[in-house]
Amino acid sequence: MRTDPCAAPTHLPPGVEPIDAGEARRLIRLTRGPDLEALLARARAVREAVHGKGVSLCGIVNAKSGRCPEDCGFCQQSAHFRGAGAPEYSLLTAREIADQAKAAEAAGAREFSIVTSGTRVSSERELAAIEEAVRLIRAETTLEPCASLGLMRRPELLRLRRAGLLHYHHNLESARSFFDRVCSTHGYDEQLETIRAAKELGFQLCTGGILGMGETPEQRVELAETLRDLGVHCVPLNFLNPRPGTPMAHVNAITPGECLAAIAVFRLILPAAHVFVMGGREVNMGAEQHRILDAGADGTMVGHYLTSAGTAPRDVVEMIREKGYELRPGADPGRWAFRGEPPRGDAAWNERAAEQDRQRLPVLR
Repeated sequence: MRTDPCAAPTHLPPGVEPIDAGEARRLIRLTRGPDLEALLARARAVREAVHGKGVSLCGIVNAKSGRCPEDCGFCQQSAHFRGAGAPEYSLLTAREIADQAKAAEAAGAREFSIVTSGTRVSSERELAAIEEAVRLIRAETTLEPCASLGLMRRPELLRLRRAGLLHYHHNLESARSFFDRVCSTHGYDEQLETIRAAKELGFQLCTGGILGMGETPEQRVELAETLRDLGVHCVPLNFLNPRPGTPMAHVNAITPGECLAAIAVFRLILPAAHVFVMGGREVNMGAEQHRILDAGADGTMVGHYLTSAGTAPRDVVEMIREKGYELRPGADPGRWAFRGEPPRGDAAWNERAAEQDRQRLPVLR
C-alpha cells in the first residue's frame, strides 16, 4: 500500500508555534484594513514555512444523493426538507465512481472523495461497492482516495482501510456550543466517536466544518480548538451556500473579510494541518476568493460540489498560478494524469450534482 506523501508535518520549523485560543479570539475579529492584511501576511508566512508553495486539489463525487434521514439545517439532501430539490439517486457503481475519479485526476486533483448521503452506509451491497471503488482508484490512478460516509463503525472502517482508503472525511460542521442549532437527529459525541475510530485505524483525518451558519467568531475558534485537540490531518473549511428549501436558506453570507480572517486563524491554530477552502467560497467571497491562498490555505476544491455547481477546473488552476503557487502533484508524478492543463469547459464529472442547480444564487462581488 502506498504511503500518503501529503501527510501533515509532525515537527514544525523553528519559530512556528500554534497560537492559543485567547489570541485567536482577538485575531478573528480583524476583518478589514491594515489589521486584516497583517493577519493574512502572518498566516501566509506560516503556511509557506510549513507547507511550501504547493497547493493540493481535491475532487469529490456525490455517489449517493438525497433522502437523508438527518435534519442538518444547511443540507439540501435532507428528507426533512421536501422543497429543497436535491438530486435523488442510489449509490453509483464502483466503475462509475472510479471513472469519475479519473476525470478529476485529469483536472488536477490529487485527492478524491466518495461522498454518500445518509446517516451511514446502509447495506453490505453498498459497502462492498465502495470497497471495490477504492481498489479501482488505487489501481488505476495516483489519487489519494477519501470517503465521507457518515457515522461509521470500526469494523466497516477497517474493511475500507484494508481496501486501500487513505483518508476518512467527517465534518463536525460547527462548534459543540452551536451544533444544536445545526442538527437534532444525531449528537456531537457520535461524530467524535467516528472520527476517533478512524484515527485509531490509521486513517488521515479530513475534518472541518461550515462557517457562516449564524455562529459567532468565537465559536469558529472553538471549532478550531476541537480540531487541534483531535490532531486532524486536513481541515476542509466551507462557507454556507444557503440552499433553497432548507432552514438556512435565508442566512446572510458572511463578508469576504470574515472568511479570510477565519481561514488565517485556523491556519495559525493548526499550522501543521492542511487547510482546504471548499464549498461556498464563490457565494461568500466572490471576486476575492483567490485570497484564500493569501490567508494560508494550501488546498481547495476542483469541480462541482454535492448539490451545486463549482468553479471550472481551468479557473482554479489559473487562480493558483496567478498567486505564485503551483499544483502539488499526485503520489506518483510520472503517472499523474494531469499534464499541465485541465480539460476545457466545466468539470466532466459529478454532473448530477449540478443538474438542479439551474438558478444559481448571485455571487457577491
